[in-house]
Amino acid sequence: MTSERHNKIRRVVYLATLIGLIVLPLSVMAYKLFVLKYPLAGLIPVESYDIDVVMQVDGHGEDIEMSTYLPKADSRQSILVESNSSPDFTLAVTSDPDNRLATWNAESAQGRHDVRYTYSVLAKHVRYVIPEDLNVPGSYPKEMEKYLAEEPGVQVNDPLIEKTLKQIIPAGNPSLYLILKSIHRHLQDNLANKNFSGFTDAITALKLGEASCNGKSRAFAAMARKSNIPARLVGGLVMKQGSKRTSHQWVELFLNGHWVPFDTINDHFAELPANYLTLYYGDLSLFKHTPNINFQYHFKTVKKLIPRQEMQESLGTSVFNIASFYSLFEKLGISQNLLKIILTIPLGAFVVVVFRNVVGIQTFGTFLPALIAAAARQTGLMWGLIGFALIVILSSLIRRFLDWMHLLHSPKMAVMLTMVVIIMLTIGAVSAQHGNFELAQVTLFPIAILAITAERFAIIEAEEGFASAMKITFTSLFVISACYAVMDSIFLQSVIVAFPELLFFVIALNLWLGKWIGMRASEFYRFRKLIFAKPS
Repeated sequence: MTSERHNKIRRVVYLATLIGLIVLPLSVMAYKLFVLKYPLAGLIPVESYDIDVVMQVDGHGEDIEMSTYLPKADSRQSILVESNSSPDFTLAVTSDPDNRLATWNAESAQGRHDVRYTYSVLAKHVRYVIPEDLNVPGSYPKEMEKYLAEEPGVQVNDPLIEKTLKQIIPAGNPSLYLILKSIHRHLQDNLANKNFSGFTDAITALKLGEASCNGKSRAFAAMARKSNIPARLVGGLVMKQGSKRTSHQWVELFLNGHWVPFDTINDHFAELPANYLTLYYGDLSLFKHTPNINFQYHFKTVKKLIPRQEMQESLGTSVFNIASFYSLFEKLGISQNLLKIILTIPLGAFVVVVFRNVVGIQTFGTFLPALIAAAARQTGLMWGLIGFALIVILSSLIRRFLDWMHLLHSPKMAVMLTMVVIIMLTIGAVSAQHGNFELAQVTLFPIAILAITAERFAIIEAEEGFASAMKITFTSLFVISACYAVMDSIFLQSVIVAFPELLFFVIALNLWLGKWIGMRASEFYRFRKLIFAKPS
């Protein structure tokens, strides 16, 4: 009777806890949404870009200097994170009102050196409306004079510039809009796009009837300045997924108090798409370096989705303002990106529970897949899986050698831990040397757990055979992939960052699965013949 009473109390407490863990987060969410007017539109993520500028140089004992321009934050583009990786070079960053210049120096450099500068960019699409009745101003402030003057490559006073303007712009007193539309359409429609790698000035572009982005931009600037419209050249990147060596150039005109962009390569009239990144202003070279050093460079761009910042700032001074909550962690040096990883680990753990308890898949460790998936956020899924498999298999081979030496368990595990560290550092160093910075991030993997996993692999191999050990390895890789898919979901990240109280709901789901007594999916498949067998 006492046992039945305890069981009844246990069931009541279990149900009350389960209901409480469901009602509490849903109530807080409802309060945010309906009382505080939490914006649901903020859950829709925005596109951002991770840019890796990779420079490679061969030194022969001389001093080396190389430089490039870095993006500046403004009303259109935000620079979220920046990092530098140049172990043999010293970096200095200087700024002026227009540009930021990064310069790397090394003394008596020998052999091949890699320099990598990384930044994350969030940019907005902008479009300007130019009134069709707006006239060209008669005068400008003194600081605009340099944007009306002639300069090398922008031959404002060349007779061909004036002749072209007379041909394409209607006679009389045309409006500012009509002048700009005529110049833009002429360069867009009558000058072919060509990928010239060298310097093309305005006159050469017009004479050839074809040009790259820099030739067309100089021609646009020359004709705009001749029409008494201030113009400046802009250098940057068109951010697209993948690697490339090409930058881009367009022009901005000072119209009615604003610098308005124009691009006659991609037909953008008074607008700039969100995947355009401004790196510098002026007719400049993006890269400079010491001569005769075999200098190479490329840009690697990765597009990703991130939660909207306004979602985190919409609650003002409310006690539910998660921006204020996260700022407390930032004071401790814990970034929001790290907090997102921490908040999504319980989601990954729940995925592991589903695969182990409901599906019936065996893995190395209970929550190893969730932890490896969290670490793989830095390496990417493919290189994370490759790094995990390499470390586990190589470590298991070392473990077999240690078993052959008949060592005691604790010293053996200490050796295994050290060897895992050495293997991870070796993989990281070799990968970085060959430019594979994603695989180099395997150093973020949990070391102690990998050592225990390697030992587990060796034990299974010794007891059940190599095939069984490899089977569990592959199922672990599969579950890691599933955890990664859930934890890397930008929508789920946005939801859990906006509503961290949902972690209580995750606990409720785990409590519910804790009472799972049904047949696992793997068991259903294993005994399917018995289940569907016809009675004799």
